[in-house]
Amino acid sequence: MRYLICKNNISNEEVTARIKYIYDIFHVYTLKSSKESNKEITVLKSVPDNQPDILMLIGHDPITNNYIIKNINKIPEKNIVVLSCNTKKIRKSIKKLKNKNIYLPREQGKINYFWGKEIKFEFDITDEEVILYRNRKENIEKMILKAFERIE
Repeated sequence: MRYLICKNNISNEEVTARIKYIYDIFHVYTLKSSKESNKEITVLKSVPDNQPDILMLIGHDPITNNYIIKNINKIPEKNIVVLSCNTKKIRKSIKKLKNKNIYLPREQGKINYFWGKEIKFEFDITDEEVILYRNRKENIEKMILKAFERIE
């Protein structure tokens, strides 16, 4: 599993909070990959790094869109979840990926953020992330389908 936080200069506190969040919802340990992270994208990798077979991109649309477009043919994961605004730009590119399960926000990329501290999270959280958390006892596929739309 790779979990990419696509925001400029993310704080260490948010990285730590997201590592805890990933463990809470997926029951997967993750570590920050200093080798793959840069000022725009923070990469968290599961231990072991191939389980579960998911790439999650969380963050601002120019960064997520550019990542998908630039790396479309290099994405090894079978399941790709994008949590970003304005996903219309990448829908066409993503549809070209064969033998992949693609999940995007249901509202055509209209994302609602909440100040996480108000609801006991240490990072600003979206509706989709709350839905994932609420359904964390489901299997991964059901959990993702409750929060996202699968693109055919």
